[in-house]
Amino acid sequence: MRRGLISVFAGLAMAFGAMGAPDAPGTFRLRVGPFFEYGSREGEGMTRLAIRPFYAWEKGASAREDRDMEVLWPLTHFGWRGTAFHWRVVMAFWREDDVTGARSRDYSFALPPLWVNGRDEGEGYWGLFPIWGRMPKFLLLEDFRWGMFPAWLSYRTGGSQGKRRDYVLWPFFSLKHDDDRTRWALWPFYGTKRERGREARFVLWPFWNDQTFDAPNHHGRAWMLWPLVERIDADTEQGWGLLPPLFRYSTTTDGAMLLRCPWPLFERYRDRRESTWKSWRLWGVTHRGTRDGWWALHPIVVRQRQHTVSQYVRRFRVWPFYVSEETHAYDAHGTPRLQSRHFRVWPFYASDYHEDDGLRRRSLILFPMRDVPAVERNWAPFWTFYTATQTPGSDTVRHELFWGLIWWTTHPGPPEPDDPHPPPAEEP
Repeated sequence: MRRGLISVFAGLAMAFGAMGAPDAPGTFRLRVGPFFEYGSREGEGMTRLAIRPFYAWEKGASAREDRDMEVLWPLTHFGWRGTAFHWRVVMAFWREDDVTGARSRDYSFALPPLWVNGRDEGEGYWGLFPIWGRMPKFLLLEDFRWGMFPAWLSYRTGGSQGKRRDYVLWPFFSLKHDDDRTRWALWPFYGTKRERGREARFVLWPFWNDQTFDAPNHHGRAWMLWPLVERIDADTEQGWGLLPPLFRYSTTTDGAMLLRCPWPLFERYRDRRESTWKSWRLWGVTHRGTRDGWWALHPIVVRQRQHTVSQYVRRFRVWPFYVSEETHAYDAHGTPRLQSRHFRVWPFYASDYHEDDGLRRRSLILFPMRDVPAVERNWAPFWTFYTATQTPGSDTVRHELFWGLIWWTTHPGPPEPDDPHPPPAEEP
């Protein structure tokens, strides 16, 4: 509970005059309403300069090498991340530079989807779509190539298990060659794939599909005659389906069960750790290990809880109108403490607390997404009429109204949790 108002100070100045509430020792802030802001942190010189809504520049709080700059955001953005530099114009015209060593100056320059060029790991690349081109990274793919698309297309998937895929007259003919598997297809007439412990094929896709399992712990067969029936008969799983994927029932030897009747309106799944009832995105109830919750019109209304030996997390939201999140951490004796909390009633009020960052409250909050840095730099000050901040370890909360035109301090004590009695820590 609030211990009471210890000190109050109100500073009044001319409309849109330069002003600023007192900040932490060694810091400085100068503001002219929401239109101009200059900030300086101790020992770092200028850390923020904004002439809104035309220009904003800010230095990172945790990494001093990080900087962000926008001119007429969201039209442009410029960012420095250590040795990397990138810029973007109108979401379609961008460049990235990364200086990772004395001999390496990697960069990318693009005007999608027509043109791309750059250098990656010292090797140059370029592409003119759809005539010819190569990109070392595209979405989640590696080494993406094309020629007179869709006449020829080739790519390699990422990760240590990356696989090469080649398409001729995409998507009709494909050849996929890997160290441990082969696959080719003349879509939609016939296709086959062989890999360790499994062989699959289709005929007149999607009407006939079948698979044969021959792994050390998985033998059997599965097939589907769409849209009539499907069947799986293996030593680890048994099941039938009618009018796939509408109706299905299957069980496994490790105790899992899946029932759809019909999908997606009703689905029931259960195994040794999970129990779920759901009706597509309309509603659902689930429990899995340390997590449980329910939802309605997912992802709009969601209720979640997670309870482990070291932490208790509770979330509830009716997005974007109401959000309440709270995290408690347990010490070695099982005693809980409030670690973080977020509360929001959109578009009127938001409150954030973290034991390492302190407390921040504000009103209004017209942008429905949480803590988007570019929005905070360029637009949020126009509708943020009130803020309250409290640094970690301090019992003083500094309140500001109308961009520092009026400010005062209170001493309410440490923030109290919404849930004052979280469950005790579980036994390990």
